[in-house]
Amino acid sequence: MHLAAETHVDCSIDGPADFILTNVVGTANLLEAARAYWIGLDKDAKMRFRFHHVSTDEVFGSLGSEGQFSESTPYAPNSPYSTSKAGSDHLARDRRHE
Repeated sequence: MHLAAETHVDCSIDGPADFILTNVVGTANLLEAARAYWIGLDKDAKMRFRFHHVSTDEVFGSLGSEGQFSESTPYAPNSPYSTSKAGSDHLARDRRHE
């Protein structure tokens, strides 16, 4: 399970590079390590293997006092934190290794 979490929006505004390193580059590194492990598995184990990536609702932007996000809500990040989390989501969603 991967939480890809350098957190706190205010901190991301003061130091966005840390968030990119942790949330984007860190995710890429973990995905590559998982892929290297997955390659060595037999067919059945490959089918059972899962990489759980946890995101944040902030990748979808801001809600007013009412409403909700869904899986079909477009991404609209508004800070270095949510932008880096959105980037990590897109890396985890990449299916080139299936």
